[in-house]
Amino acid sequence: MDLGLQGKVAVVAGGSRGCGRGISQALAQEGAKVVLSGRHREAVDATVQAIRADGGTAIGVVADMTVKEGAQRITGAAHEAYGAPDILVVNSPGPVPDRATNRWRGFENCSDDDFVEVHRSFVMSVVYLTREVLPAMRSKRWGRLLNIGSIAMKTPHLDDPMPATNTRVAVAALMKTLSQENGPYGITANTIATGPFESELSRDYRASGTGVKTEEWYRKMLPVGRWGRPDEMGALAAFVCSQCAAFLTGETIRLDGGYTKSLF
Repeated sequence: MDLGLQGKVAVVAGGSRGCGRGISQALAQEGAKVVLSGRHREAVDATVQAIRADGGTAIGVVADMTVKEGAQRITGAAHEAYGAPDILVVNSPGPVPDRATNRWRGFENCSDDDFVEVHRSFVMSVVYLTREVLPAMRSKRWGRLLNIGSIAMKTPHLDDPMPATNTRVAVAALMKTLSQENGPYGITANTIATGPFESELSRDYRASGTGVKTEEWYRKMLPVGRWGRPDEMGALAAFVCSQCAAFLTGETIRLDGGYTKSLF
């Protein structure tokens, strides 16, 4: 299947590790020119090198997407290297529970600043980046906006950091609104709600020792009997960002190996 991504300019904010890396690689394999960002130089460089070694086109940017200047640095690099972005994928950094203080877990352990910090990370990163790419997408009458969320939006539980669980819902609502506003311009906006995936972040969660369920527990709960792989996330993201998915917009798509038991 030709996804129609050859030559498209794709920004993957948070695209250097884990599922973000899987998305960057999948888009590059489909012929997109990828601009990926991350907070750690080694991870950014390693992913760029892997994409180029596989015959893809990519550059990397070390930047903090949760501040406006960082978002502008990422999109500015895309404009300078390849032109106006056609695709924006936002894989925002999430909080990891703290073993010593139990920070992020339980309402009493979450300060006002915690909620504000997570709002900046999950919501404002999407706002900052979308503001930078939307005008050109509207002008070209083609664009793809994709947020990488979590199944915790659908089924919040105490083993997730409370501010993150609640704030992710706001991002899905934002994407829904963006889909309504920008559909007439050929722009889609969707969210992928991820389940348990093998990544640096999931390993950090397991190592935090704050009651996060173990890998073995998840394996028993997952009908497929295993955690997801970053390349599987990449495959879905590439399709959602493709020409083939022009009629798919405003959706929150679960990719969780059957973990979530609710019908909708």
